[in-house]
Amino acid sequence: MKYNSIFFLFLIFIGLSSSAQQINWWNPADATFPVIEGRAWHTNLAKPYDRLPAKAEKTVRQAVWSLGQNTAGEYIKFTTNATEITVRYQISKNKSMDHMPATGVSGVDLYALDANNNWQWIRGAYSFGDTVQYKFTNVISTVPIKEFRLYLPLYNMPKWMQIGVSKDKNFTPLQVSNEQALVLYGTSIMQGACASRPGLAWTNILDRKLNVPIVNLGFSGNGRLEQPLIDLMNETNAKLFVLDCQPNLVDKKVYPAGDIENRIRTSVKSLQTNHPDVPILLVEHCCGVPEVGVDTTFFNRYKWSSEVMNKTYKAMKKEGVKNIHLLTAADIGFDSASTVDGTHPTDIGMMKYADAYEKAINKILGKKGIRK
Repeated sequence: MKYNSIFFLFLIFIGLSSSAQQINWWNPADATFPVIEGRAWHTNLAKPYDRLPAKAEKTVRQAVWSLGQNTAGEYIKFTTNATEITVRYQISKNKSMDHMPATGVSGVDLYALDANNNWQWIRGAYSFGDTVQYKFTNVISTVPIKEFRLYLPLYNMPKWMQIGVSKDKNFTPLQVSNEQALVLYGTSIMQGACASRPGLAWTNILDRKLNVPIVNLGFSGNGRLEQPLIDLMNETNAKLFVLDCQPNLVDKKVYPAGDIENRIRTSVKSLQTNHPDVPILLVEHCCGVPEVGVDTTFFNRYKWSSEVMNKTYKAMKKEGVKNIHLLTAADIGFDSASTVDGTHPTDIGMMKYADAYEKAINKILGKKGIRK
């Protein structure tokens, strides 16, 4: 009886091992065509998941280059009939931050677009060890799924990644869109701080809302309207440019009002010289409103930064500069529940941000410019 039990357990073990081996693993870095959406460069990269081309290492500051290797705003599109999807990868940096959880800093996030064009969030069971693993089980919908979208970490970079489904199921990665993109340049808020998971970063919310590719050039603490980044933006085939760098331009001693105005004007002039028909959306500091509840010192800095942007915008409009637009802090509408620390958005703040951008972009581009 004892030996029968052991033999029975052995058969179970063999069965489980056999089952565990019945997974087909796909490595996005090995794809024969571009599969990483959310960036403008797909070739001549230093590493497979970089947001900037390799040549940028010689032109941008080291901090920007390093942050450009974070996969903020990047996602992979695919179709599958699998009801269980596993994602495993290794990360290069710390898994979390004091004010942002591991699920946002280093996690992935899965959404599905159903046949009614509704986005469904897919819950995943995750573990953060030497290898991070997300297992999405019971991926079942009453409505057929047209496309899955796997959002990558906001503040980390995969050393390698694999997506696995059972061998008896199909899995088809989708090539990146060749549609004109919204090209956004900004700060940590744009990079995704402090969303609880990648799909809730405001740029990722916005691309689901508008169904238009978005290039995320958000660099934590380093969105400073610098010419090397503007030069890179000029290489893109943009439908709209966004300059949302005011949150990193709040220190009067480091960035006097005249310097900030010059950066705004120079950036706009450069983009318009190279892309005369592409509109530019300028953005105030989202937290420059009293409803956020920040202390006086921070509020005054944020409000001042917004005022510099506002005055520069109005001056340029008066001078006859065309095709520029402004998104104000009041339009974004932050309140006391909108931030983690008086600056970086909570998930509530991220949604407010995305809603405000959606309204502004729909007004700028109109129905013909946005594909629903």
